[in-house]
Amino acid sequence: ESASPFAEKLGTNYIPSDMEIKDIRALLTSPTEQLARIEGQIEEMDVTIRELKVKRNALLAAIDAHRALISPMRHAPDDILREIFLACLPTGHNALIDPIEAPILFGRICRHWRAVAHSTPMLWSSVHIPAITEDTRAYIGPKLEAAIKVWFERSDPCPLSVSLLYPIHYRPNRYDHPVFLLLDVAHRLQHLVVMGQTADLLPILCLGPESLPLLKSIRLMDMAEKPTDHPDATNALQIPTLRDVSLYLSTDPLALPLNWAQLTAIKLVCSTFPTQHGGYKGGLDGLGALEVLRRCPNLLRCELRNTKNPDEDLSLTANTYPLALPHLHTLILRSFVFPTWIPHLSVPNLRHLELRAGATPSTELSPIQRSHCSMNANIDPYLFTRPALVELLRAFPAISHLHLSTNAVYHPSPLPTTDAFLAHFGPPHNLSPWLTHFTCVDVAAFSDAALLGFITAR
Repeated sequence: ESASPFAEKLGTNYIPSDMEIKDIRALLTSPTEQLARIEGQIEEMDVTIRELKVKRNALLAAIDAHRALISPMRHAPDDILREIFLACLPTGHNALIDPIEAPILFGRICRHWRAVAHSTPMLWSSVHIPAITEDTRAYIGPKLEAAIKVWFERSDPCPLSVSLLYPIHYRPNRYDHPVFLLLDVAHRLQHLVVMGQTADLLPILCLGPESLPLLKSIRLMDMAEKPTDHPDATNALQIPTLRDVSLYLSTDPLALPLNWAQLTAIKLVCSTFPTQHGGYKGGLDGLGALEVLRRCPNLLRCELRNTKNPDEDLSLTANTYPLALPHLHTLILRSFVFPTWIPHLSVPNLRHLELRAGATPSTELSPIQRSHCSMNANIDPYLFTRPALVELLRAFPAISHLHLSTNAVYHPSPLPTTDAFLAHFGPPHNLSPWLTHFTCVDVAAFSDAALLGFITAR
């Protein structure tokens, strides 16, 4: 094609004359006709492509439908399907009564999956029973009750894990409370989590070992009432098979009739409660925590919270007797004061140590028996002076993961995490020789130079 005589004017603000306008129109006649022919060809091709796509989609649908017949999943044995279904269950909580969650979801895929799911009791061996409000009770209550009954039927004869959380401020009609639904399956209850008014939960809490022969763990939450208001409510805590207890109560935990020596896991958040004479009773302090540790020599996991006087109580470090917890792998102490570490405490298998508390000045710590297994520590450094924090870490040379942080908004004492603190991780001290992960969040009082020295020294 010959070059346009107006090539130099294209893309400019040049204004052609009348004669040039005629020349331009004549020049565009042939290209315009050519463009029209090309667009026509494109339209024909588009029509052809659309027709081909329709044929392709029809073929794909037929092919996919036939491939589905021979898919490995369709022909998976029922026992493989069951294993897949079980692997899809939630691990952090009990299964929900929700049509878009496992296990109910499996019954909505196809008839075969529904039959397999409904005939697999282990799929239905855990359930979270949701709370219903006064406004929704009339139309949701009967449906929920029916769903729970069917759920329990499908789970038979498997041991059950059940959570039933009703807010303390909500009081359903006592005889409509879903806790009554648990009575028919009490003999299969293995793990039980209940929150609500103790009076409402009495039907299940008052049962003894003959009615709860499989119960291994219980988590009880009621800060509104005291167990002593309902003496029968402690019956479930005396079950001889019980190994794991978590209590969020207004009570003196040491007065509860637990079989302490058989427990392998315990969590106590027991608040004080007012007396008729204007004082307070119950709760847990340092001396109480020591007594809990003495009573539970077989613990694997222990979490205790100081609920009496967390800003003043020093009694946790007043231990004068050998205290051996040979199996303990997790120790979490909250709101305790540590002027020294707990004397005479032997925890050779400790793998996780967590010390979180309010701001309290501390003195130097005394070492405890060394732990020879790799472990992680989550510590609020405001609990310690620098020498005290160093001594704590020296007491646990196997720490591989160290996390330092605080939730305190303000603290009058200086942070111990200074340049001098970091220097202990290098020669000649070589603190925490197994340390591989170090995290310091909002509590770093050391310089960049000290941090660089810490890194190069490792």
